[in-house]
Amino acid sequence: MTNLPLPHKTHPDAVVFSCLGGSQGDLGVVRTLGRMGVRVVLVSEGEGGASAHSRFVSEHHRIASFADAPAVFKVLRGIAVANRVAGKPVLFPTADPDLDFVTQHRDRLAKDFLIVNPEQSIVAQCLDKARFLAFAQAHHFPVPDTWCPERAAEIEEIGRIARFPLILKPAFPPSWSREPLASLVQQKKALTVQTPQELTACYRRIAAIDPRVVVQDYVPGRDDRLYSLHVYMDRQSRPLAWFTGRKLRTYPTYAGIGCFVESVVVPEIIEPGLAMLRRVGYTGFALLQFKRDERDGSFKLLEINPRSSSWNLLAAACGVNLPHVAYLDAIGEPPASPPAQREGVKYLFFDNDLRAFLDYRRHGDITTWQWLASLRGPKVYQLFAADDLGPFLRDVEAKGQRVWRKLGRWLFALTAPLRGHGDQPR
Repeated sequence: MTNLPLPHKTHPDAVVFSCLGGSQGDLGVVRTLGRMGVRVVLVSEGEGGASAHSRFVSEHHRIASFADAPAVFKVLRGIAVANRVAGKPVLFPTADPDLDFVTQHRDRLAKDFLIVNPEQSIVAQCLDKARFLAFAQAHHFPVPDTWCPERAAEIEEIGRIARFPLILKPAFPPSWSREPLASLVQQKKALTVQTPQELTACYRRIAAIDPRVVVQDYVPGRDDRLYSLHVYMDRQSRPLAWFTGRKLRTYPTYAGIGCFVESVVVPEIIEPGLAMLRRVGYTGFALLQFKRDERDGSFKLLEINPRSSSWNLLAAACGVNLPHVAYLDAIGEPPASPPAQREGVKYLFFDNDLRAFLDYRRHGDITTWQWLASLRGPKVYQLFAADDLGPFLRDVEAKGQRVWRKLGRWLFALTAPLRGHGDQPR
């Protein structure tokens, strides 16, 4: 694998998309590419998140929304013109909303940019969970029992025939990341329901806003039974690099994004997962989510995300820099052989992990001592990095500002009676 910096004069930019409400994956892509000498251009909604403060961002362009296609293309056109000599820049969507933008406008974008995500038909079948069910069943992927109801009567029938608990999740995930659904489902990617009555009640509340949902058999086991295969497939559907990890904790708990993850090689999902992707001619990034079924030890495929991982910082720290592999492949310089994975390193998003710990402890799943003990060993952090302090310092500053505002409101309320007395007419 090439580890030499790539000078901007002879190599095109990497353009990283960062959308509001998306995952933390944008910072991971920025850092993993920047550390390899790739010049990174960030295109973000609004002021951008932590990635906007990274020293590895050479240019930062702000847009109002990825839904405003003319504004996005105006920015992208300028980036393409600036790269005319070096070659087409490489696009890196990092969450479902901006991946959806790239997919919708793929033909137009491909004229000026190199795209490292799958073709439109594959992305559509992966993002739409109802279509993914048919896709997975047609290719004999090991998915749990799944239903795609279209009306309340079908939900009631599922309640009569299914084995509880069940998982209720969006057919189109970006819909649950936007208000008012995001607040209704408490920012969760899925809901666990224990009874037919709870299933019906949850469905009615959600369907009043968006009826596109999927109901799935709940694979028993705690969050630490969740495993992921991260892979990049070249244009001939050959795997150039892959990484496997185990989620130890997620936030929101029981149905969220990994906030404490361990690097571990899992042969039981590597070859079957790669075989699934080769079978359908998959190209580009893929993130396969599995859960180990406590009943028989088998791995059930929960979903395939057609983009880079939200914790690719861990993979890169373990020797598998998937964004860089994708960049090299896109510009015609693929690595010679798949890199080996280092095990035992952990990824920590401390803020979310602290929230997760408090919730797990409330449910009796972990003690304070067990949580503290789990934090030992080599780690890579979501925000803190010795060679890139900007995102961490900006986060500390933002927290300080929030504390200061709360203190100001408290003092204002505390002194209200005195101010009121002083304002009394004489």
